[in-house]
Amino acid sequence: MPARVFERYLWTNPEVCSECFARIRTEHTMTRDQWGNTVTELDRADAGIQGYDNVNGGGVYLPRTFCEDCGGRGHADPETDSKIQATRRATQIVARLDERNIPVDARALRRATRVLKSKPELEALDREIYERATKIAVRRAQS
Repeated sequence: MPARVFERYLWTNPEVCSECFARIRTEHTMTRDQWGNTVTELDRADAGIQGYDNVNGGGVYLPRTFCEDCGGRGHADPETDSKIQATRRATQIVARLDERNIPVDARALRRATRVLKSKPELEALDREIYERATKIAVRRAQS
């Protein structure tokens, strides 16, 4: 299970900001008809705020959910995080995993994030750092 926790519950999760891992949406399922057909919808929540974005560069601005905490637009910023930012983001990762009842060693996650961020060959690879640190911390919590 630890191998895909980061990707499944954080990186590709539309409820979570891919930049700072704050909760920006909540998902709920509604029954639409008498046959039990359902639809899943996302509502803005916590750090999620409405803004408008020129999605395809064609001059049409559509409503989008932005992250109030970091200003993210649903995808990670190409700029790398500092070691301090990375440690703060590790705290958000712990909060998101706790919401899913996934055991995680918070101290191990923050420590692994700092150690990996200190390695010159990894320091610019934020996604990989968070993924590895999450894997380590989930495994640690399971043992």
